[in-house]
Amino acid sequence: MSRRRAGAGALCLALAGAPLYGAPQATDSWEAPPAERDRKSPVAATPAALTKGRALFQIHCARCHGDKGRGDGAGAAALPAEPADLTDPVFQGLLTDGEILWKVTNGRRRGKEILMPAMAEKIPLEEDRWKLVAFVRSLAAPAPKAPGRP
Repeated sequence: MSRRRAGAGALCLALAGAPLYGAPQATDSWEAPPAERDRKSPVAATPAALTKGRALFQIHCARCHGDKGRGDGAGAAALPAEPADLTDPVFQGLLTDGEILWKVTNGRRRGKEILMPAMAEKIPLEEDRWKLVAFVRSLAAPAPKAPGRP
């Protein structure tokens, strides 16, 4: 089994908030606070917003998540945990838009080790980070249809 397949489920759980490895929080989880989790995007997924989100993704995220968001970027191999496959509809279904924004804004650390960089300073306008969230959402492959269903 490949490293990618073996770690994909664990990484999805880690990004969804399961306590697999640590952020600097007492609970050793990477869970957005309820108020952040419940936030709704004020940015519609218009072509212009998605174009801006794609540009931000290419600059700040593709190195690890890959150009298409599959977690296979050039920098992924050097990380202590695999980046999430953002094309996975199951993974996408585990997170709200507010959680994605919170994770993108705050990043994740384990001690002094950066597992995912915080984008608050790199992308200072929250509206632009919401555009990044809209683009990340657009990466999810459609869920497979059950046999015999239209």
